[in-house]
Amino acid sequence: MYLTMKELAKLANVSVSTVSKAFSEADDISEETREHIFRLARESGCYGRFFKGKYHKKIVAIICPELIGNYYTCFIDCFRELIEAADGMCVVSADHFSPSKQAELIDYYIAYLKVDGLLVFNLNAPIKKAYDKPIVTLFSNNASYVDFVQVDLRGALDRAVDLLLDCGHNKIAFLGEELTKAKEGFFLEAAAKHGYTEPIVIKSRFRFEKAGEDGIDRLLECRSDTTAVICAYDSIAYGAIRRLKAAGLQVPQDVSVIGIDNISTSEYTKPSLTTIDTKPREVCEIAWDLLQKKMQTSGYGVRQTIVIEPKLILRDSVARQE
Repeated sequence: MYLTMKELAKLANVSVSTVSKAFSEADDISEETREHIFRLARESGCYGRFFKGKYHKKIVAIICPELIGNYYTCFIDCFRELIEAADGMCVVSADHFSPSKQAELIDYYIAYLKVDGLLVFNLNAPIKKAYDKPIVTLFSNNASYVDFVQVDLRGALDRAVDLLLDCGHNKIAFLGEELTKAKEGFFLEAAAKHGYTEPIVIKSRFRFEKAGEDGIDRLLECRSDTTAVICAYDSIAYGAIRRLKAAGLQVPQDVSVIGIDNISTSEYTKPSLTTIDTKPREVCEIAWDLLQKKMQTSGYGVRQTIVIEPKLILRDSVARQE
């Protein structure tokens, strides 16, 4: 039968709190006392049951919306590289775009696993005041007291619309899906700003390439004279280009196509995809630098919002409308 901690303390001739400190690797007991307690615990067969030593690396939890597709996995891999280069370790979970799941994961990592810091994409869950772990959020943030790294997609969509109008396109559509409402709104804002009065939005019930194929099918039914489309992300653009070609239309001669995200394969599509580079490496470096400062310095709380300016990458999928 195993010893209780009280019985082990009596055997070692120390207090129960000293035994607890020894197994928690506290700094305020001597190494001699710690080894004395550990030796007796090993002899009694209860060492593994009591040991609660701290893991020697910083643990960072990453909570993102999903683990499929190229977009978020690109950020996760970049964060992993940065965290491991700093001799840390990361754990990753998906909240599946659910605020309640996100709240559950935040509570799990802070209250139960006691990680050293969190990186949260699209923070929608309320943050409890009792939380004392550093958090940095990316892309959207409902808590003004949490540090925030944002990508200015509003400005990027404005530049994309301006480019197409400057190339003579007067029938421009936006292809999105249920989770791209913010980008849709930025597109409509940009159209209004530039005096374009006939924007069309196609919102698919599908995602990724299938959303692009579905979007083009529906677009050709309602406005076959469209000369340019802006897609909510690059995978939608891939599906759109495939369906346009299947319909006998050439890209960019008949229809110009712009994507968003500049994922690694977009440079190699045929034609190569004009897209908005959301600069994942720069976003990750800034967010990680900020989180490191918060983890290293207790009470470090700048509470800042850092805005990254995306870049419109011009490639072969956009042409002037003759």
